[in-house]
Amino acid sequence: MNAKIVGLFGLMVTLALVSGCETTTVLDGSGSGDEGAAGTASIETPGTTTLALRADNPVTAAVADDRPFAALIATHAAANDVPVDLAHAVVYSESSYRPNARGAAGEIGLMQIRLGTARMLGYTGSAKGLYDPETNIRYGMKYLGGAHDLAGGSTCGTILRYNAGHAARRMNPVSQRYCNKVARLLDN
Repeated sequence: MNAKIVGLFGLMVTLALVSGCETTTVLDGSGSGDEGAAGTASIETPGTTTLALRADNPVTAAVADDRPFAALIATHAAANDVPVDLAHAVVYSESSYRPNARGAAGEIGLMQIRLGTARMLGYTGSAKGLYDPETNIRYGMKYLGGAHDLAGGSTCGTILRYNAGHAARRMNPVSQRYCNKVARLLDN
């Protein structure tokens, strides 16, 4: 049986339930209808314990995230110590979540990574292979993680180093516009 859960940051999630329940009650935490704490959704089934999904739980957040490629982005962002929302802001800014995006300077895929940059990070495949979302996010997130580390966690410092290279130290107009866009996305 599938159940839809509503109310985790206004997102809708579909979960496959393995129990043989016939009825499902969805609590949306909004105060309308059934009661629930803010940011909590519950599934109640006859004769079972209530499953509560909390918005502040990272596992729940990954399940509840309906943005494109959410699981891949969350996995590789975590592996590279990049905040997930920053990772999504970069992917959106770079490609609008389009895996077949191609930049004028040879940037490829979701994170607009260059073949030379991916090779520097250990990639041995072809340029065509970087159109694969998992491959692109794996190497793009490695590069973003390095930028984030070099910037000491500063958002604009991270964007500068992701956009202009890890050695970049002075903000340029292109990177400043990029940082402003990412900051707006993070504020929403």
